[in-house]
Amino acid sequence: MNSTYSQTTYAAIKQLFNKFSPNEPGCAYIASFDDGVTYKGAVGLDSIEKKLPITTKTIFNLASVSKQFTAFAILLLEQEGKLSLDDSILKYVPSLGAYAEPVTLRHLIHHTGGLVDYMELAEVANIKETDKLTVEESLEHLKNHQIAKFPVGTKFEYSNTGYFLLSLVVEKASGKSLREFSKERIFEPLNMSDTAIVDRYPTNFPVARSYLKNKQGAYEIFESPWEQTGDKAVHTNVEDLVKWGQNLTTGTVGGKDLVKRMSEIGPKISPTGETIIDNEDYAFGLSIGEDFDCHYLEHSGLWAGYSSHFMRFPEERLTIAVLSNYEDFDTQEYAIKMAEIILGKSAKK
Repeated sequence: MNSTYSQTTYAAIKQLFNKFSPNEPGCAYIASFDDGVTYKGAVGLDSIEKKLPITTKTIFNLASVSKQFTAFAILLLEQEGKLSLDDSILKYVPSLGAYAEPVTLRHLIHHTGGLVDYMELAEVANIKETDKLTVEESLEHLKNHQIAKFPVGTKFEYSNTGYFLLSLVVEKASGKSLREFSKERIFEPLNMSDTAIVDRYPTNFPVARSYLKNKQGAYEIFESPWEQTGDKAVHTNVEDLVKWGQNLTTGTVGGKDLVKRMSEIGPKISPTGETIIDNEDYAFGLSIGEDFDCHYLEHSGLWAGYSSHFMRFPEERLTIAVLSNYEDFDTQEYAIKMAEIILGKSAKK
């Protein structure tokens, strides 16, 4: 593999996105080596109504790609001795009730906590993604539930609740909201000047409008004013994600030991000595991938019309990101295809 700029590589990547219409929602994409060699571009519209094209500076909601930033904030606070990963979640969110006592921050990070998904509870309460949903309402839903989905630490089940609760842990341990803490401790030091966590809508900066197709096949704006952070709500562009990808190697923020921990997967054995059911190689808000004959970190996101995929190849010092403002855009597929072109190897999966 060669990190020297190649016109052939650029043409092959551009060809991938040629089939998308310039008059519909689309995506921004980037593949960037730490030495500066970069392939990037954009297709489609940031806003159909204003006929505004997407660029590599267009800001999108990262959806679940946000989780790694929450995990990173938790590790920064652990480094300062402000919390322990083995603390019970009740130390920070006592309103959950006694049944959640055995659930630790570590369980929440690795999706083995067994708490019900707050999104499911919102659905039961007939609250739609397009309705307003506050942090207080979600905490009330969780407080009223009081039933674990499974005994803590026995099963892996992807949970937005875990990361939503971790945002409240950051707030309690640091005295600042996750939005303020991340800005001060992560985004500003890394010069991610187009990145922010949004905990109130509408935003006070331009963001790509998000879309879905209605039954008639026409594009409709699909926006969610939900106020939870931690599991989602980081808003950024592909250019800033490259700065973040580099930090996962350099440790400019956090230090090398901390960024190394970001790729440590959760335990494989339950507290009672059995293999954790449905376990996945999930680290700190990042999945561990083994493909293209190499090891990488990745996460995808899908929420309220936004679709995102982030990949970091530590050995190759390469970051790939694809961000879209259309719910059915398969950002993961295109990130993988970009990786295949650049690494010169086919993905097995």
